[in-house]
Amino acid sequence: MDEKNIKKGEAQATPEEKTPPSEGKEAEELSKLKEELEKKEREIQELKDKYLRALAEMDNFRKRAARDQAEAIKYANEKLLTDLLSVIDNIERAILHSKEKKDFEALINGLELTLKEFNEVVAKYGLKTIEALGQPFDPTRHHAVSLVETEEHEDNMVVEEFRKGYILNDRVLRPSLVGVTKRKEITGEVKEEGTD
Repeated sequence: MDEKNIKKGEAQATPEEKTPPSEGKEAEELSKLKEELEKKEREIQELKDKYLRALAEMDNFRKRAARDQAEAIKYANEKLLTDLLSVIDNIERAILHSKEKKDFEALINGLELTLKEFNEVVAKYGLKTIEALGQPFDPTRHHAVSLVETEEHEDNMVVEEFRKGYILNDRVLRPSLVGVTKRKEITGEVKEEGTD
């Protein structure tokens, strides 16, 4: 009887009943989750590697930009200075010539030509003199160092220039030092009409 019951029980048990159905699904889901986790970990590692490479590239770019900027600053005046070399040459020639000949008129002419050349060179780079004499006083371009009382000019006119001022590309580099007019007050009694 026991054998019959055992045989009967075996006959009734199917392969699905030997392993509970929920354990099979859980194992399959667990396997899928492990695969997905491994996939995500690989993606994270790839993204981390990309991030570190981008960070290194950015650091290299920053260093290269700083190096290029320092180089540009170091040689920013190269063209200007190259253009000024001819002015220096002319000054040296004028000094040498004046020592040999003792001709002061030629020295003055040479210096005037050299100054003209110098002004032409710096004008190419945006440097201009501020026109002051005979102009109305402009506190953004002129610095008044004296007040000249006069009856000949209007108030606030520049009548003396003690030091030239310069503008670099529309920005005042150095204001002119000037003397500015102030009208003299005429003193004297004014007789009112009709009073005696």
